[in-house]
Amino acid sequence: MINRKIEAMLFDFDGTIADTSVDMVNCLNILLENKNRENVNIDKAKNFISKGAGGLISYSCPELTENERKEYIQDYLEIYKDNYFVYTKLFDGISEIIDLIISKNYKWGIVTNKPGYLVVPIIKELNLRYQPHCLVAGDTLNVKKPNPKPLLYAAEKISCDPIFCAYIGDDLRDIQAANSANMFSIAASYGFIENKNNIKEWGCDYVINSPLDLKTLIV
Repeated sequence: MINRKIEAMLFDFDGTIADTSVDMVNCLNILLENKNRENVNIDKAKNFISKGAGGLISYSCPELTENERKEYIQDYLEIYKDNYFVYTKLFDGISEIIDLIISKNYKWGIVTNKPGYLVVPIIKELNLRYQPHCLVAGDTLNVKKPNPKPLLYAAEKISCDPIFCAYIGDDLRDIQAANSANMFSIAASYGFIENKNNIKEWGCDYVINSPLDLKTLIV
C-alpha cells in the first residue's frame, strides 16, 4: 500500500476537508436568477466545484463568451463572499483525523486553489480544534495546482521533505500536483467527483472512501 514513511498530511479544501457544495451551488443559482437563467441541480453542479468558480460558470453557462464568463465569475464571487458559510461543514471524520494527526506529532496543512480572502474566513468559521500548520491559498503564489509549486511551498513551510508528505484531494489536478511534487498522492473519492470510475486513471498512490481511511497511514 505505502512504501515510504509519512510525516505530514496536506489537504485540498473544497470536497476534501469541507463540504462547501450547498453554499457554492446556492450562490450559483442566485447568480443565474439575477441573469434570468434557469437554476441548476445541486447534485450535478457540485461535481464542478473542484474546478472553482470558473468551473461552475462553464458548467451552467457553456455558451458564454470569454468576456461574459469573466463577468459572471466576478459576479459569482461577490455573491459567494457574502454567503460562504450558511451550510458549509466539515466532512464526517475530518476532525477525528486531525486529532489523530496532532496526537502522533504529524504536521498538517491546506493547499487549495480557492483564494485566501474566501478560504481564511471559512476555516475560521469551521472552528477547528487544531489550526493547520500551513495554508497555501490560490493567490499565495503566482501559480496554482496542477503546478506542484504550491505543494512544495507548503512542504517548505512545515519543514518536511516532500517525499514524506501525503497530499489528499478530490480532483485530477490534485493528484497531478502531488505526483509532480514527489508526494504520496491520495484521491478522496467522497469528494466532488462526477465519475468516480475515472479515479483509477488519475495515477494516484491510494484512494480513500472516507477521511477515516487515512488512519491506516498514520502510525
